[in-house]
Amino acid sequence: MKVYIWTDGAAMPNGGPAGAGYVVVGVGGVHLLGSEALGDATNNVAEYKAVRNALRAAADAGATSAHVRMDSPVVFGHLTGASRALAEHLIQLKEEVEAQKARYPGRVTFARIPREQNGVADELAKNGARASKALSADRRR
Repeated sequence: MKVYIWTDGAAMPNGGPAGAGYVVVGVGGVHLLGSEALGDATNNVAEYKAVRNALRAAADAGATSAHVRMDSPVVFGHLTGASRALAEHLIQLKEEVEAQKARYPGRVTFARIPREQNGVADELAKNGARASKALSADRRR
């Protein structure tokens, strides 16, 4: 089953409370939404985790190929080979995404889209970041 995925990450501010969000829509009717509170992280870390989490969830639901849409120029560049991840933590996250890609017998492709076309994933990522902020505030009390 082929799926279409939208992913986004958010850090508010960058390096602060972060979240990852994704939407998975399958031709066979699979519809998955995901939002995760990540604690403090950079936007690039949140973007990578959104892609990794979406590919994992879709594969777990039976997806065999995926077309992933994102608005992050950095992560898109790394995943398509247009640029290289240099920071060790981003190299590790790229490897985690590649491990999830390997679960698909069909192709996994990536496309960069304008932020305006990524509204639901963006809102899910922001929800995760807001949850990270709330959890952090609770720990300080």
